[in-house]
Amino acid sequence: MSNLTTLSITDDSGFLAIINADKYNSFVDDKWTLSQLFERFVDEMNRDNLIIWSTGSENTWTVNFVNKPSDKKSFREFSKTMTVTDGQIFLTNYEDLTMSAQYEDAKIPSKNNVDLCIKLDNGIYEFKIRRLFDPTHYEHKAGDVDFEIVVLSNLKATEQKVDKVFWWSK
Repeated sequence: MSNLTTLSITDDSGFLAIINADKYNSFVDDKWTLSQLFERFVDEMNRDNLIIWSTGSENTWTVNFVNKPSDKKSFREFSKTMTVTDGQIFLTNYEDLTMSAQYEDAKIPSKNNVDLCIKLDNGIYEFKIRRLFDPTHYEHKAGDVDFEIVVLSNLKATEQKVDKVFWWSK
């Protein structure tokens, strides 16, 4: 992994995710409910195939993937492990996750987001997601980095269970 990879992604629903598309079990039901969908998200996070979080609002976000945190103060942060099995992970959004949950032939990454890829060696990684802004007082400006994802490699398997989508209060 390079020292810094910057990606930009649209978010029309207030959620972003990184995903191991090789292992993620996307299809839920052609008439899924919100409860079913979020249960799938939690299950897949506990299988180390997905990390999803609430962004706090809709926007086009700039995300930096780095090997070590910057000096910027984070408003919030959390860490979660994920496994890489196909030499890559993808940055994705709620829209792609819901399409693949509803249609068996819809896969992640979508054709619109196939370039939002981070190449990594296979293995277990810890991803520290750092929100670099206060969502209650935020005005995005061109060039701002909104989220910083610190990637730590060569980890051993750990038992890290979650029970909800990060930073989602419902």
